[in-house]
Order: sequence, then structure tokens, then C-alpha cells
Amino acid sequence: MARKGRPYKVLEQSTANLTKQQQEAKFNAEILASDGYKLLQNSPPNRLSGVAKAEWKRIIPDLKNLPVRAVDRAMVEQYCFWYSQFIDLSERLETVDDIDDRMKILGTLDKVSKNIRLAASEIGLTVDSRMRLNVPKKEDKPKSLADKLGF
Repeated sequence: MARKGRPYKVLEQSTANLTKQQQEAKFNAEILASDGYKLLQNSPPNRLSGVAKAEWKRIIPDLKNLPVRAVDRAMVEQYCFWYSQFIDLSERLETVDDIDDRMKILGTLDKVSKNIRLAASEIGLTVDSRMRLNVPKKEDKPKSLADKLGF
């Protein structure tokens, strides 16, 4: 099948005089084309509990600004699940008087907290993970043949 029209030139290679608005539109189209993954759904999966669903709805608007896509859904579900477990355990801790039971719940809370931190950093919900996502990639300068050969 023959291709119609001229081949597409990326913004960096384009020599046309484009307005800022045209440049921005072309840049956004290139980003969308290079990503190619479906966006994460707004509605939480049915298998999540009430607290987990509420957390999903709370974080989804912010995740839309990050490169989290539908293929990352399992990690987002995992974060929401562990968050709901954290809330449940915290509420249970307030009702328990026995010191041994309290210590068991605190130990479990510690493990759940670690799982929350791990999942949150994977999907960009921590300051550090967002900073890593936004750091520009370092471009290596091509070495001359003399540098490669050690002259």
C-alpha cells in the first residue's frame, strides 16, 4: 500500500516556520505517539474495598500528570490495597487493649507501611520518585576517534 502525502518530520528536524502554537501541538502529538499506551482508567476496579476505591479516586487525577498508564494498573491497585490495609490496621489498633495484640498489629503495620512506600515510589507518589521521573537524561557526547583509541 502506497503512503499518501509527505513523510512526517519530527519537530527537531522540521525546517518550516511554525508558530509557537503549531510547535506545541506537534510536540504534544510526538509525545503521545511515542508513548502509545492507554491511560489509566478513572474508575477503580470492582475488586478493591471501599477505602482502596476512595484512595484510587484520590490519586488518579495526579497520576494522569505522570507517565503512569493502564499497563501499570496492577501496581496502582497494589498501592491502594496496602493503603486500605494500613487504615484497617490503624483503626483496629485503637480498639485493642492487650499489649501482645497491640505489638502484633504494630509489627504488621510496619510491614504494610513498607509495602505502601515501595508501591508509592514505583508509581511516582513520592517526592523522590517524581524527581527521578523529571530529571533530564544525560546525553553522552560522541567521542572522537582519537579519544576512543586513547591518543
